[in-house]
Amino acid sequence: MSLIKILNEKMFFKKAQLESLFRPSGLSILFIIEGIIELEINSEPVTFEKEHLILISPKNIYKLKHYTESLKMCILIHDRKAIREIINFDFNRYDVYQTIYAEKNHNVFKPGNIAFHQMLQQVNLLDYYNQKSDTTSWQNKIITNVFLSIIYILIDSLIANFGDEDRVTSRKEEITIQFIDSVYLNFRSEKNLKFYAGQQNISIKYLSICVKETTGTPPTTFIANALINEAKTLLLSSDKMVSTISDELGFSDQYSFGKFFKKHTDLSPSHYRKKNFLIHTI
Repeated sequence: MSLIKILNEKMFFKKAQLESLFRPSGLSILFIIEGIIELEINSEPVTFEKEHLILISPKNIYKLKHYTESLKMCILIHDRKAIREIINFDFNRYDVYQTIYAEKNHNVFKPGNIAFHQMLQQVNLLDYYNQKSDTTSWQNKIITNVFLSIIYILIDSLIANFGDEDRVTSRKEEITIQFIDSVYLNFRSEKNLKFYAGQQNISIKYLSICVKETTGTPPTTFIANALINEAKTLLLSSDKMVSTISDELGFSDQYSFGKFFKKHTDLSPSHYRKKNFLIHTI
């Protein structure tokens, strides 16, 4: 995909149909300008209204359940890896703020009228330069810096929305950031907290305290969610055998994978695949 892609609601609905599963091709920010949209995020129903902002990850699976005729929105999709190569920005910190907010607020985020429209103005500017045909040597610099301003406004809004009771020491937050980033790099091969604690030369107990205090979620849940979300994606976006998927995710055998999957979804991998349609990628 290109570095940055912007879709409106009409473009979105060409790819995401009602009751169909989908996942984005890159990290996305969805802005609800007018109306209401209802999604399922990893089977959890969530409703978004005017001036809500949705942080969408290709690690999750989404289902479009309902939307009003008045719905107006735009989706900013970005290639995290490519952007990391050209922007000097701590995207790990963006990820952890996203995670903290999503866990505490069920994926619903309302940044406030001013911040929302500030970001929306930047998205419109981004769209203009993205579609500009008479390209110049400065165009990519403009695009990346406008995108950067959107992320900084977003993080500023996220921090402002954390009450005093949510604030943690910088050390605990940094441990949590490194843990979350490491999980998404290593979850296929490393499922034990001993590995992640060892990476930072801390005890498992202290790692658990830091992650739970920062996000409200135990560290084992992050590992389980990463595995389940990847398993769902592989089951629905490929015709690989369940045993092959089990191997790719680092399980000792198909039985242990099936037991783990059923524990977290109430369905066996085969039944989950039969029950759901193939994923459409947007």
